Amino acid sequence: MAPKPRPAESKCELESESSIKEVGAILSEGFTSFRECMYVVVINVTCRRAADIVLVLDQSTSIVVDDPTYDNWFVQVLGFAKSMAGAFPIGRNLTQVGLMKFSEDVEIVFYLDTYDDRESLLNAISNIDINGGETNIAAALRTAREVMFNVSNGARPGVPKILIMLTDGTANTEESNTLREAELTKAADIKIYTVGVTHEVDEDQLREIASSPDYFFFATNFTELNSILQYLVENSCKEAATLPPTTTTTTTTTTTTPSTTTSTTTAPTTTAAPTTTTEAITTSLTIAITTTARMTTATTPEKTGTHCCSWRTVL
Repeated sequence: MAPKPRPAESKCELESESSIKEVGAILSEGFTSFRECMYVVVINVTCRRAADIVLVLDQSTSIVVDDPTYDNWFVQVLGFAKSMAGAFPIGRNLTQVGLMKFSEDVEIVFYLDTYDDRESLLNAISNIDINGGETNIAAALRTAREVMFNVSNGARPGVPKILIMLTDGTANTEESNTLREAELTKAADIKIYTVGVTHEVDEDQLREIASSPDYFFFATNFTELNSILQYLVENSCKEAATLPPTTTTTTTTTTTTPSTTTSTTTAPTTTAAPTTTTEAITTSLTIAITTTARMTTATTPEKTGTHCCSWRTVL
């Protein structure tokens, strides 16, 4: 692979910067070598539930072929990973996120218990490099099951385990072991979601690897990854555990006159946890896209199918 360029500081002049940053920082940003702003994406898709989630990212060479700025990786793939990780409440007693990369070999970037706050987690994802190579899905599934979801590396007994794998190709290393490793992983009570990017993927195989056919998501190219993000978060949120209720104790002291007797009453107050209905899933998606040096339009998604969106302009 050619030397990897790091994403430069964006010089885009954003007219609506204050309005689109109201929820959080921009998750992914980039521009072309012609100094044109490619796009700015702001996403607030949240799931108030808890799980152990492992992100498994394909880092094979094909991801950055004909992509001299490596935007497919630094902007699209890592932006997608940050959006997924940032959609859940991060903490030791909430959701934990681990991340690994794979090509012909597997590289563990960080374990489930490495980061216990959202900011540190997202910063770590931003600094992940791509090394290139072939595509060994079997090794990725095996390592996730045996190493990443091991209690010695932060996995918690009784907490839902979710694996989200993103790839842009078909298995070409250990290919015959791919489906077997998928079955072993599902048998270990790990829910598998697969995300295929470009028509180079084997859609039938990725559906079979996933825990169910509708746990497979497809994007025609890397810039379309955001179009499936909302549906992936909503779907995976259903597999996560409802957060426990928050209980507070209120102490009331009553003095009886004229006697000096004092009685104390303690009353527990319980705040209800999110329900298992879709009301527990709060989602909003704001996309701002521009091909010039200034931002002029914003768009919101309008669902037209199971895994894709059309876009309508909001003036």
